[in-house]
Amino acid sequence: MTHRGFTLVELLIALVVGLGVAGGALLLADAARTALTVEPATIDAVRRLHAGVEAITAAISGAGGDRGIGSDSGTVWNGLPAVQLIAESGSTFVGIVSTRAVVGGRGQLVEDQPGPAGSLTLAPDRGRCPATQVVCGFRDGDIALIFDGRGHFDVFVIGAVSASLSRITPRAPLAEAYRTGAWVVEAREERLVLTPQPDGSRTLTRITAAGAREPIVDGVVQLTLEPWARAAPPGLFANDVSQFAQYGLPPPAPAAPDPEGIFATGSHCMAARDAEVVQSTLLPLGGDGGGLAPLTIAELNDGPWCPHEDAPARFDADWFRVARIDVHLHVEALPAEVRGAAGRWFSRGGTASQDAPRWVRDRSISFSVGTGR
Repeated sequence: MTHRGFTLVELLIALVVGLGVAGGALLLADAARTALTVEPATIDAVRRLHAGVEAITAAISGAGGDRGIGSDSGTVWNGLPAVQLIAESGSTFVGIVSTRAVVGGRGQLVEDQPGPAGSLTLAPDRGRCPATQVVCGFRDGDIALIFDGRGHFDVFVIGAVSASLSRITPRAPLAEAYRTGAWVVEAREERLVLTPQPDGSRTLTRITAAGAREPIVDGVVQLTLEPWARAAPPGLFANDVSQFAQYGLPPPAPAAPDPEGIFATGSHCMAARDAEVVQSTLLPLGGDGGGLAPLTIAELNDGPWCPHEDAPARFDADWFRVARIDVHLHVEALPAEVRGAAGRWFSRGGTASQDAPRWVRDRSISFSVGTGR
């Protein structure tokens, strides 16, 4: 520099230095933007995957709960399938219905229910009904499960309790009236389903039997569930003293009549008799080396039906044989600015440019959960 100003060379040097400083600042700004958007979105996607795995695993593996509740042989809890899956458009399973018993109220009917909306009179003795201030440990507002060992079952909210009469009354009518001997236990039932959001995304949501909704995982792109079943039908045994089934409903005693007059003596939806020999109505499935076979939606909608084909709340007996569920869970980054165009990496397109370092690609995980059956 002279007393007359900067020379051309000095101006060029200053310009180069200035451009270098500006470029460095832009790089720092870009790195900061990445740190503030991409990294948190990546961490959040992984966190939501983990939350989904935990919720789904708990719903499937915890279903059934205390299977010892019921008769002296401990098999009455097999009176219902603990896990059932919800189909979407008749082609893919996308939701879970999980039922489990919990420590609390339990009792057995000592009178026929007068009608689906009628009260349930429970046994007052300590062997079948806990000695408490209320009826068998039940309180108004509890969730209860009633089942009879022949395939009838309902999950309901208790609307009233009468300690003086040893009765509980459902808040809403049951699917049908239950007979003496049916068991009532405190229970939890939940549904895990995908619920749509205003922005077009879907949320994995837990819905309780009382109707409460709890969002579990946002930004779910896909949830698929593939049930695997015991390939062999259950081994059955029954005489006048005891009944046994490897899984599913224990067969009736040989001379036991069907209260509804639908099945032959000593039979029900899962057990038939050939002379004095009890046989399963379930057919063998083509299994893998581990004795399991995949179950399709069609196979879970073709019978045999429990408790019977004309029952208001019938279900396919093949649900009893489900032993494992394979799960595929797929989530997306929530901010649109880190998702690129829909295609290979993004199920739902976002606003990000083709600048891969700023992308947060969809994340997915596949895992298997045993039902404990």
